[in-house]
Amino acid sequence: MPKTLITGANSFVAAQIIDQLIALGHFVVGSVRSSPKGDEILATHPEYAGKISFVTVSDYAKKGVWEDIMKEGEFDYVIHVAAPLLDDPRLSDFERDFLAPSVDGALELLKSAKEYGKSIKAIAVTGSVNSITTGDPSDTRVLTSSEWLPLSISDAIAANHPYISYCVSKAETEKAIWKFVEEEKPDFSVSVLLPALIFGPAIQPVKDLKKINYSTDRFYDLFSGGLEVVPPTSFPSYIDVRDLATAHIRALTVPEAANKRFLVGGKIFYSQLAADALKTVPELKGRLLKDSVEVPRKVVFGDVEEWNEKLGLKLRSAEETFGDAARKILELEKKFGA
Repeated sequence: MPKTLITGANSFVAAQIIDQLIALGHFVVGSVRSSPKGDEILATHPEYAGKISFVTVSDYAKKGVWEDIMKEGEFDYVIHVAAPLLDDPRLSDFERDFLAPSVDGALELLKSAKEYGKSIKAIAVTGSVNSITTGDPSDTRVLTSSEWLPLSISDAIAANHPYISYCVSKAETEKAIWKFVEEEKPDFSVSVLLPALIFGPAIQPVKDLKKINYSTDRFYDLFSGGLEVVPPTSFPSYIDVRDLATAHIRALTVPEAANKRFLVGGKIFYSQLAADALKTVPELKGRLLKDSVEVPRKVVFGDVEEWNEKLGLKLRSAEETFGDAARKILELEKKFGA
């Protein structure tokens, strides 16, 4: 039975990765920032009992925080999902809240894995297309897995904007990871996945319908009653969270993914696309917004289909992604009596 460590275990993306790992016969060790977070995962998914355990890591960037975990873990694989959140209003300073925790968090994990994780074969990291682009319409490049964000640390400090801080921290974290791989030459391989927007059913613990996770919250705006018209599109591409979970797991063993960064998903997205998919959900009749007149914008990817094929991905349709996401939210509404 493979043993896999996954960081940020109570997050939107990690929840789907855990679900698939357990289905594949892995024993999962999830890192959470406090022990009650692990209890919440088991309360949400009691079927995981005996197949998952938890370690508490309150500060991912703290020096040596992973040492004992790696010494005792005897992990075969690691999937690093944990990262600063874009929608946390408490995160306002680029260097303190985005750059340092993201870069140092990744490096501390890699250092301890190299030193003490003697059985680790591969590490997969959740990166972002924002390591390549902010999604600004003026960015007319053909985006490939070899491109980088044309913004620097000084640009992020000058902009003093959470989204720019997030994008630059993603790029700088990746650069630090690849510098580590080049200089330290660990026995394990490293893969960094670069998805765009991530949508799909939220199966992580949820306490409040007003704050599920960033992409689900924006999707819920389409039928939660707060708007009248379908809103503008934030970024013109997406991937289903379940397809992204599959991509992480396959990246651990697909030879072509070893020590590579790569775009995944790449499906076209515009807000009206999701709104149209919701029209196939009968329970939402009378709750949908007025259609948008926005002209869909397209981002051009150069090699995303190549990487989808290498990972054997069969991407879900918009009706599956947004329909299943909506049905999960409807379940949560019943749970919370909304």
